[in-house]
Amino acid sequence: MAQLSKSYEPQVIESKHYASWQANKLYRSEINHEKKPYSILMPPPNVTGILHFGHVLNHTLQDIYIRRHRMTGNEVCWFPGLDHAGIATQTKVEQELRKEKLTRHDLGREKFTSKVWEWKDKYGGIILRQLRTLGISADWSRTLFTMDESASNAVREVFIRLFDEGLIYRGKRIINWSPLAQSALSDEEVLFREVKEHLFTLRYYIEGTSECLTVSTVRPETIFGDVAVAVNPKDERYSALVGKNVVVPIIGRLVPIITDDYADPTFGTGVVKITPAHDPNDFEVGLRHNLEQPNAINPDATLNDLAGEFAGLDRFVARKKVVERLKELELIEKIEDYTHNVGFSERGGEAVEPYLSDQWFVKMKPLAEPALAAVMNGEISFYPNHWVKTYEHWMTGIRDWCISRQLWWGHRIPVYYSPDGSFTAAHSEAEARQKLGLSSDVTLRQDEDVLDTWFSSWLWPMTTMNWLADGKTEETEEMSYFMPTNLLVTAPEIIFFWVARMIMASLKFKGKIPFKDVYFTSIVRDIKGRKMSKSLGNSPDPVDIIAKYGADAVRFTMIYLSPMGMDIRLDVNEQTQDVPSMEIGRNFANKIWNAGRFILMKQAEAGESKVVLSEKEYSTADKWIMSRFHSTVQSIADALDNHKVTEYSKILYDFIWRDFCDWYVEIMKVQFAAVEDSAYRQGLSNFALSIFDGIMRLLHPVMPFITEELWLAIANRDENASISIANAPECNPSFIQPEIEQQFGLLQEIVEEVRRLRSNSAIPPHEKLPVTLSSETNLLKEFFETQSKIISTLAKCSSVRVGIGLSKPEQSSSSVYRGVEIYLELAGTIDLDKERARLQKELERLTGLEKSFASKLSNEGFLAKAPASVVVAEQEKLEGIRESLMKISANLKAL
Repeated sequence: MAQLSKSYEPQVIESKHYASWQANKLYRSEINHEKKPYSILMPPPNVTGILHFGHVLNHTLQDIYIRRHRMTGNEVCWFPGLDHAGIATQTKVEQELRKEKLTRHDLGREKFTSKVWEWKDKYGGIILRQLRTLGISADWSRTLFTMDESASNAVREVFIRLFDEGLIYRGKRIINWSPLAQSALSDEEVLFREVKEHLFTLRYYIEGTSECLTVSTVRPETIFGDVAVAVNPKDERYSALVGKNVVVPIIGRLVPIITDDYADPTFGTGVVKITPAHDPNDFEVGLRHNLEQPNAINPDATLNDLAGEFAGLDRFVARKKVVERLKELELIEKIEDYTHNVGFSERGGEAVEPYLSDQWFVKMKPLAEPALAAVMNGEISFYPNHWVKTYEHWMTGIRDWCISRQLWWGHRIPVYYSPDGSFTAAHSEAEARQKLGLSSDVTLRQDEDVLDTWFSSWLWPMTTMNWLADGKTEETEEMSYFMPTNLLVTAPEIIFFWVARMIMASLKFKGKIPFKDVYFTSIVRDIKGRKMSKSLGNSPDPVDIIAKYGADAVRFTMIYLSPMGMDIRLDVNEQTQDVPSMEIGRNFANKIWNAGRFILMKQAEAGESKVVLSEKEYSTADKWIMSRFHSTVQSIADALDNHKVTEYSKILYDFIWRDFCDWYVEIMKVQFAAVEDSAYRQGLSNFALSIFDGIMRLLHPVMPFITEELWLAIANRDENASISIANAPECNPSFIQPEIEQQFGLLQEIVEEVRRLRSNSAIPPHEKLPVTLSSETNLLKEFFETQSKIISTLAKCSSVRVGIGLSKPEQSSSSVYRGVEIYLELAGTIDLDKERARLQKELERLTGLEKSFASKLSNEGFLAKAPASVVVAEQEKLEGIRESLMKISANLKAL
């Protein structure tokens, strides 16, 4: 048996055990048809990423299921990987180049991408190393990078197939444009925040008259792209003007007055200018009315030649200049303050420009229909289920996906253009010539753009299993065995960008769903309720927190505080007592460690042996803890099977802390001291260790390090033994005895009630007092009599008298719990006159406080002016005062 240190030191054991697990290749997976497969796809973190608390929660959840199923006999595979994160990675490297006063254009495409690969090899993947400190048990030998050759082959093949089917096309659309990166952005790369600007109401004069329409806009610099003004067809104010022309301010262009439902009669004047190249809604209006799409802004967000004298000015500088000119021309009706949401680039921080450009798109509707059906018919389940409605709403109104990005880092679009403008998608220039019917001497040009990062991520369920790794192999052993995977754990904000698209791709190319269950994680918030993020500076480095508290403490706390479908509020830096901190997990780990040390000490005291108690030798307490253990095994299985992971942690916490540590270990001391027989003591310590062994195996999925250390310490194990590959405990219903659990639950409550009576009477901890228990039935009477030694020890009683219908002893405080009358005899222990005087004084003080708080809370002026939180706090104080009054009154009556 190993010797355990006096205190638990996570930093010492965690690196030791993780190194051992890796050296022994415990988490390597293989195709084993004798076992049932269980697999999870790790959402690939960005290669630029560093660990944050969202990752901690997400990966702990995954690891719980992976470890649990490994211990229940499945062949487990957790597929890890990294995303190449196109714009994020390119931005990082360009920042490095700027330090050398260089741009990517100075290097050229080939040298620049080589630089990015160098950066990736040096700095990329830090997050995967950080995840190891969390203790996750992924099969690292299967780590896939989305730019690896195998994944790139699949990406290229998918693009070509969709192109050939007509599901990929090139067209003009309004997209999110980053003027700094000079690239399209996906929606998840745009952060919206409130901005205070101005709403300008401009005069558009009706052709040939002195009358005008007033049109409101926040972007007067875009008037150079105006092609119409629109009114609502039901807006009678303007019905007589429809079909006439108005004059665009400054430039004097005539544009028609049209009707469209997009015009909101209740906003501004009810008239909107239509600028199809610079607003997504205007673009749709333009399509409906076959309007031109003049673009007045350059890719760098300066105005172009359409703006005349304003050409070359930055869009925001141009706005000021245009407003000045409009004022000079008396074409501004009014200027109002206006607050609205504006999108900003997540990477560059600049305002995103709605921009009309030629881009590549995937037609989504044909792909979305089967993917929607798979969720609606229950083939794929969402946890929490309310995300199904969100998914359905998005999928039924799905828009085509813009997949091209104006970057150099990423999967280059495999489209080749001939000198005459014809083009096709192909694996190579030679194949493209063949498809276009061109001779070998014709030089083709490959498209300069790369694919959206999500275009490789949507293939993740297949590329992780080597699908099309060589560009040809459709079915791999891994896909036949592990697909569909069992569980996906992910953030709800990427339900559309990733989850939905993976379902579409897997059904399209394999005819299979990619996963059976999707668990959407909570949002981690700080003590003020704000989402933890680097930009707010409210998200400490989890690696530092792990170093301080230990990985197990961090893992357990995150799970304990994360009910499915609810956000977490977490006080990482222990700034307040009102919000939970990592102390939850650390205190729990220390409790478990001390229990393990105590049982090992008792075993050493009794002498090591293989003596096993027979069931006939089990005390009632032994039967109770055995029953509670097997009830807990069943409850845990039910919780995890239903993805109630927080419930799993709380079931464990309550059983281990309360039932095992606070009760059974204390009862074991009583039993150990009561019998001198060494064989019994050896059997008792072995029995306790067997329960503790099972507890370690139940706890291992969420707290892998401490359970490994203790499990190895409590028995003589083989050299390469690990709790990771031990069998999970199974519930044996024959050991569950509800009657004993009920009786012992009553015993626990009675002991705690005696402790409360002692506390209310300020009895010193060392002083033991007589207790009388009067029950209503013989069954309970006999049970309490057999357990009187335990009650006496745990409730600090000098004696325990048990009977039916016993009268109340003089000078005793009393309580009733589930029909059992409890009397704590106080005679001779305290000066009764002094105690009565003390209690009377306290009663008078509390009565005065009660009147004061009740008066305040009946004051309508206070209730009307005070914030709701203050009113609630005052009500809680009043309730606490009244509760204290009841206790003081009861104690006075008892005296």
